[in-house]
Amino acid sequence: MQLVDLRELRGNDLDAVLEEQSRVWRERFFLDFAPAAKTVRRFLDARSLSGQALVWAGRPVGYSYCVREDSKTLLSEFYVMKDFRGAEAESRLFESTLLSAAMFPGVRRVEGQFLMLESLPHARAVLGRPLAVYPRRFMEREERGQPLPPAAASCSVRFSRWSDYYIDFAAELVTAAYAGHVDSRINNQYRTFAGSRRFFWDLIRHPGCGRFLQSAAVVAGNVRSLKLSGVCLGSLIAGGVGHVAQLCVAPEMRGQGLGGELLRRSLAAFRDAGSRRVTLTATAANRSAVRLYERAGFRTVWEFPAFVWERQ
Repeated sequence: MQLVDLRELRGNDLDAVLEEQSRVWRERFFLDFAPAAKTVRRFLDARSLSGQALVWAGRPVGYSYCVREDSKTLLSEFYVMKDFRGAEAESRLFESTLLSAAMFPGVRRVEGQFLMLESLPHARAVLGRPLAVYPRRFMEREERGQPLPPAAASCSVRFSRWSDYYIDFAAELVTAAYAGHVDSRINNQYRTFAGSRRFFWDLIRHPGCGRFLQSAAVVAGNVRSLKLSGVCLGSLIAGGVGHVAQLCVAPEMRGQGLGGELLRRSLAAFRDAGSRRVTLTATAANRSAVRLYERAGFRTVWEFPAFVWERQ
């Protein structure tokens, strides 16, 4: 096995890797990876993708790349072909990409989540600083014909369908709800109003491998104030499968059934839109969220790591 700078390759050099990855994403996660694969090929042809390729007997069998955002680098994608996958190969590719990402001039933080990194990286030091690893769960729920019963949500909230009018209110909600939360350690966008606002705009305008479904986006507002008490947003992904992209409840409203009612309404909208399966991801350490999803019929079908490295 050798490691090669991605800028030495061209788009068609990764054809076999990207075709297998697209098939695995479709079969395992119900996601259409084709648009992302097209983007990878285009940036390879432009010699502008920062990352590494894993090469065996002269042909690429895996790759990983990162994207610079100001003082942060995002580890954006990782895949090793099935016949070559293993702890040693994955570790070499992961550690090489992480090191190059941390060495970008001015970078203070590296973060990422890799669905297809099967061997959890060790929390070892990189450039003298520890790597924090957070196990996450990919969960799914199959529609079985009977909708969930209404949750016992507080009578002090009013439910509405999402409108872009709620962007700033939702950003305020997320910033408050994730203060000191494990998910704000994984995604530091949640720590500030500006970062949370950008998160929502990206979710609505560029929802990854799907399209934003407004009917499945529900907000709960406190009738006695202008603040949001909760929000649940979702997208339709490949094959008409729904995906819950964000579920957040204000700290003072937790334990009143609000999260369950937001989720129930979103699932009903997915069902009306023709979805017979809904997916989501959750951090394993967020036990209250995992329990909520399990009560709603979700089950864990895959585990994957999120990781963070920060310069002192």
